[in-house]
Amino acid sequence: MRFLSLLLPGKIPERMPRRRLVVAIFLLALLTLGGCQSSSSRPIMVFCSPDSPRLRQLIAGLEAGLGQGALKKVCVPELGPAGDKALRSIRRHRPRLLVVLGTPALIMAGPKEKRLPIVFAGVADPFFTGVAYDPEHPEIHQENVTGIASPPPMPVALGLGARLLGAATWGMLYDPTDGEAVVLADRFTLLAPRFGLTPVLETSSSPDTDRPALDRLRARGAKVIFLPAAASAARYAPLLMAWGRELKVWVVSANPEAPHNGAVIRITIDYHRLGEETAYLVQQVLNGDPPAKIPIIESTPLRLQVDEALLRKWSGYPPPRQ
Repeated sequence: MRFLSLLLPGKIPERMPRRRLVVAIFLLALLTLGGCQSSSSRPIMVFCSPDSPRLRQLIAGLEAGLGQGALKKVCVPELGPAGDKALRSIRRHRPRLLVVLGTPALIMAGPKEKRLPIVFAGVADPFFTGVAYDPEHPEIHQENVTGIASPPPMPVALGLGARLLGAATWGMLYDPTDGEAVVLADRFTLLAPRFGLTPVLETSSSPDTDRPALDRLRARGAKVIFLPAAASAARYAPLLMAWGRELKVWVVSANPEAPHNGAVIRITIDYHRLGEETAYLVQQVLNGDPPAKIPIIESTPLRLQVDEALLRKWSGYPPPRQ
């Protein structure tokens, strides 16, 4: 009883009923255990969607940058109830911070989580997700959220392609059922003329119509076909790369997950390096910088490959007329 009186405020009656005494000790134990769990012992959790090689590279860079071993990771599909269920499970872990990777994950987690500090990455445009509001004011965003916006490197790919391959008609095939591909097609149409290129577009939403759509691009005069960074583009990438190796068409690729043997130029985001940059931002928040005071930054670290052997083949053997 003397021990209990030292821990509980107020005077402890000498003859406290046994049931009340047991309840008091139980509550005291809960409070003591809760207080002993320091913030540094609570996990850093990663919530991502959808699972993909690019996100796995990003997580590897994040782990390398933090130097804290494996992180607790939860990856869910883009659609369905799994996201809400996973977020409820994450809250039960009481993480110090939540790292959100991928646009679908940010759409799921950002607007619903108002207290837990969030750092996001692997997001091309956060300004339609509900956590950020105006690209002209990256300092204004949801108070518990900050992160890194990484627009696809399309301008760099078009600019370098124009310099190496000259002014030409560029084609792009996209899947109209893939929202990311639609956004990239609009961007392609807007940007190509700025580099002296003539853009032509075709659509296909299944493997059965991919080849006819690519044939139509060539029939419309496309000397270069651009492979965008949309997931659906990986579906027809092998055929396009085969055409590139056969010198039927120049291929410029911005897709980090598609095969690239056949692309004259490949410019993709360096997701491992982006993960390291994300780790630095995570450390800022863990060290006490409030997310509300950290503007959303823009960073697109690049990985560039030019197939010089394929370039030499093109210079010696003009593309056949078919």
